[in-house]
Amino acid sequence: MILSLRMDFQDIDEQQPQQRQVAIYSKWAILAFSVFFAPLMGGILLMINLRSVGFKRQATGILLFSIAYQFVAAMVIGSVLKLPANINRMALLHNTQFIIYSLVSQIIGGGILAEYFYKKYFPDDNYKYKSVWRPLAVILIITLTIGLLR
Repeated sequence: MILSLRMDFQDIDEQQPQQRQVAIYSKWAILAFSVFFAPLMGGILLMINLRSVGFKRQATGILLFSIAYQFVAAMVIGSVLKLPANINRMALLHNTQFIIYSLVSQIIGGGILAEYFYKKYFPDDNYKYKSVWRPLAVILIITLTIGLLR
């Protein structure tokens, strides 16, 4: 009996560290990337998290949700503000309503990713967290490259 209890504890001890060895991006990183960049960026971080723990099908679903949310939010903002299809992007940066609506949609998208999907797949807080410097550098390089190509 004592031997079987020791084996049960060993099995639990052996499973716990394996789960903790996986490093993921934190809920706050996903929310921050969604708010400051776009929900698509937060969705990509969450997709990477899901792939790293083995949820490949769910990761694809999160990416598709993020793309769809980005598209729908842009369409809703454009229709609410009655923006023409060929509007100058610099004009949008001077439109206060556009900035406010965009920020609100990014907060809502980030909240859905962080508070619903993240908590759904990572209810326990027993993971190590990855640094956000690499994805931040990638986003900044892409942004600067696109800016220089214009």
